[in-house]
Amino acid sequence: MPASVKTKEFVPQDGQQTLIPPDLFKQGMRRLAGACTIITSIAPGQGREGWAGLTATAVTSVTADPPKILVCINRSVWAHRMITRSRVLGVNVLADDCLHLANRFAGGCKPEERFEEGVWLTSTSGAPLLADALVSLDCIVSEHVEASTHDIFICDVLGMIQRERKGNPLIYFDGAYLCDAEALEPVANKGENDEHRSK
Repeated sequence: MPASVKTKEFVPQDGQQTLIPPDLFKQGMRRLAGACTIITSIAPGQGREGWAGLTATAVTSVTADPPKILVCINRSVWAHRMITRSRVLGVNVLADDCLHLANRFAGGCKPEERFEEGVWLTSTSGAPLLADALVSLDCIVSEHVEASTHDIFICDVLGMIQRERKGNPLIYFDGAYLCDAEALEPVANKGENDEHRSK
């Protein structure tokens, strides 16, 4: 290993098997680059006034046949309550020209003001979908698993909208947004209380 490379190592005391400290784990997970998404939902029986959403990176596909997706949400955020009540959610994968929306939904404004920017469509399930996202998925929750501070929602995908024009994805890496997938130059994150940092 080159002498210039600095490493951090956690060594359990007295040879006992134990978990690494949470702060160290968070440092490590900041190095796991993630696609930025806006997860949306709606309060049952309500219209636009019942919309809720947050910026998140803990999203991944589960199976293609049948189409299923997995989303992890902190139970402390408002959108979590809407998802558990309505059992529907939208997954909106952001392009790098949606940085301002990522900041809005990561704590950059009041929850009730988040949908005042962007063009939002109502999906079949009722969840809001962003018209300018790289891709938006309309989902219904099929399984719900509790995991410490978060809940894991496994969802069936009912519908999908893809943006016609191409664009680069908005990536979150090491505490910053990366708005150029080729250059990988970080852009300062304006939301100090962004909800997807709580993972």
